[in-house]
Amino acid sequence: MIALEIKGTKNMMNSLLASEQFDSFLVEEVVVTTFNTFHIDGHLVKEFYSSEELEALGISSQPAAFSRWKEIRPVCFQLIRGKKTPVSFKVVLHAAPQLVEKIAANPECGVAANLIRSLALNIRYDNGRVTCVTGCGFTTFIMDKSVEGLWDTCVRGLLSGFGIDFEEV
Repeated sequence: MIALEIKGTKNMMNSLLASEQFDSFLVEEVVVTTFNTFHIDGHLVKEFYSSEELEALGISSQPAAFSRWKEIRPVCFQLIRGKKTPVSFKVVLHAAPQLVEKIAANPECGVAANLIRSLALNIRYDNGRVTCVTGCGFTTFIMDKSVEGLWDTCVRGLLSGFGIDFEEV
């Protein structure tokens, strides 16, 4: 787990809200505080979808599934945009299953993909600062820390690739 302080808040906000850079991530939760506090639970409500739609989304057999940031981003953008900056916000993202599998397939990784519950990226804005914190969840207790190191390296690379400056705190 690492904590990264983002140096360019405006650049990070543009990448998160006004571009497609984070669109492949899954959303566990969003909390935006402006004139009210808005909570978005990213868990998909399967009863909303037909069995054909669930199959097309590829989530019919998953016990819990999350919305993609691509679908939630416009709602968050509407909540945050305006002349005033929000008081605070929190976005909890998860790596898509393809990325989890890619990290698990790395020869340096000692953990099978089916043991990785989530690779999380927590993005917080508070007092004019944006902080990103990584995290890993497993289906069982794991002593091996290789997944954490690979995920931390991946996040650093993603942010750098998006042109987002940061420093570890």
